[in-house]
Order: sequence, then structure tokens, then C-alpha cells
Amino acid sequence: MHKLSRIMVVAVACVMLLRSADAFWWFNRPRIAPAEQVYARTNETVAVTDRLRVATYNLEHLNDGINDGPTNTLELARAHAQAAAAILERINPDVVFFQEVENEDALRLINNTLRRPYPLGFITRYQDKTGRPDPLNIAVLSRIPLAQVRTIAFDTLSRSSRPPRGVLAATVDLGPDRKLLLYGVHLKSNFGNKERNQAQRVKTMEIVRADVQQVLARNPQSQWEVAVAGDMNVDPDNEEFREDPSLTPFRDWIDLWRGRPIGERATCPTRYGDPSLVFPPASFDRVLVSPELVEEPWVALPLTALPMGVNTNLVAVLPGQDGHVSDHYPVYLDLRREP
Repeated sequence: MHKLSRIMVVAVACVMLLRSADAFWWFNRPRIAPAEQVYARTNETVAVTDRLRVATYNLEHLNDGINDGPTNTLELARAHAQAAAAILERINPDVVFFQEVENEDALRLINNTLRRPYPLGFITRYQDKTGRPDPLNIAVLSRIPLAQVRTIAFDTLSRSSRPPRGVLAATVDLGPDRKLLLYGVHLKSNFGNKERNQAQRVKTMEIVRADVQQVLARNPQSQWEVAVAGDMNVDPDNEEFREDPSLTPFRDWIDLWRGRPIGERATCPTRYGDPSLVFPPASFDRVLVSPELVEEPWVALPLTALPMGVNTNLVAVLPGQDGHVSDHYPVYLDLRREP
């Protein structure tokens, strides 16, 4: 075969490979793209003041109630959204990250239930290992302007190292030459193989840490504050997780729950009704902040869990039944600008 012809054949083969579903597995890097925008009423956003509240809430399979079977009816979905909205209104965060939101319609369901809906909303569109839509998406609602709202998806990673789901990232302008970088995460659960679960959680946090470094390196003109919030499915103060390496990529950051008594920091309370599902209380919903957030001008205040919305007496109750919202409590963090 002529040398030029061989080159053309190789070139065509490379193009076909890059178009295939497995193309990015060769590079084993996450796919980064703009998040799906659900609300964009930018004229209704409010300016950042000297106090900013960020919340995270795992909503336990908030779905749209459409064609999802007898246990996921529209009636249940609406009751679920209404109960969650009532709790959210008590916290009144400026920015809130959700985990386990099925799709855009589910996010609209909770936002439209609020007496004062959020003007900005974004959601991920993750896929499971078979390529089907994953119902455990991460979403964010905000009253303040958000920039560069991105989804970091793992569907392009090799199957051997791919964690579930991905990450949602957003940037907040805090004033002249200062920005806040926020990440919403949902790490691998503790169901299944322990070592594999830990490895997948570490992989996720390594990806987030690398993204932080890249964002800061590309924007050296700004001073950055960074916070990573969400359901991390690990509690280093719990005996079961003392040797768990999941959060080691952020070992030099401040974990705002560390050292607090369990009565203050429990986000997953013990639930009863099935002896095989009785676990000690844990702080799976966590916020990690960069060292800059414990120094002026912006300072992270103590993290708070709101112990509401969990039916602890009946573990089998469905979200939307008997006031049950989720198996998690919401968590919120206040950031204060010092004078």
C-alpha cells in the first residue's frame, strides 16, 4: 500500500474511534460540559452581600412522578416536593445543591412549590453503566448570579475505574478580584464491595481536586475561596470509617464536621423497622473548605444540620409519605465577609 494511502487509512480510523462511545476511555479523563440550565431568570437574581448561605440536601430519589411505577406516583412526587420545600424555606439558602434529583421536571417540581422560587437552576444529565439516564442527578438552585456552571461527568472514564455519577461546579463573584468556587458532589455509597467503594470515592475526590487546581491556575488574577459540599457517604469520626481513605485528596483542607459531637453533626440518623438496616448515626453530608475560608475577608462559620424530614421509626416509608422527605438531613453553611 502506498505510504500516503496508509496514512489516510490511519487518519480515518482515528476519526471513527473519536466518534465512538468509547473514545474518551483511551484518555481516561472526565467529560466537562455546561450543566443543563432549567431556570435562567437572571433579572431576578440578587447581589452577594456580606453573608452567603450555601446548603446541600440529598432528597432521596426526588422524581417527576411520571411513568415510574406504583411507588413513584405524581401524588407522591408532589407530596415529596412540598415537604422538601417547606424544610428548604426554613433554611432559606442563597445557593442549594441537591443530590438524587431525577431530571429537570423533578427540579421544577420542588422549585415551583416554593413560595419564592429560585431564579437560577441547573442539573446534570448522568448516565448509568448501560448508557441509560441516571435518576440520581445533582442539581443547584440559586438566588445569586452563578457563572461557569459545569458538569464533570464520569461516563468517559474506563469502566475499571469509573465512579458513579459525577460533579456539579459553579463560580460566584464575591467582589473585586475575589471568587468562590463551589462543587456539589455525591460519592459512591457503602453498598457493595468496600474496597471498590472507597477507590471510587477517592477517584471522584482526586478529580475534584485536580479541577480546583486547573481553575485556579487558569485564573491567577483572582483570589479564590473553594468549598466542596454534598453526600460523601463517609464519616471519618465514625469508628467504621476511621481508616477510610475517601477524603484523602483533601487532607490539607478543613472538614467542617471533624471533631464535632455526633449530636450536632448527624445528617443520617438511625432508622428502625428493619434490623438489617439499623446503622449508627453518621455525618455523610459534609462540607470541605479551602484554608482561605477560615481567614479574612471571607470566613466559614460552623456547619449546621437541620434535623427534620426523616421518619426514623419506619425505614420502609417512601419519600412523600407521612412527612418523610429523605433519609438525610439538610446541611447549610454561612460564609461571612469580615469588615
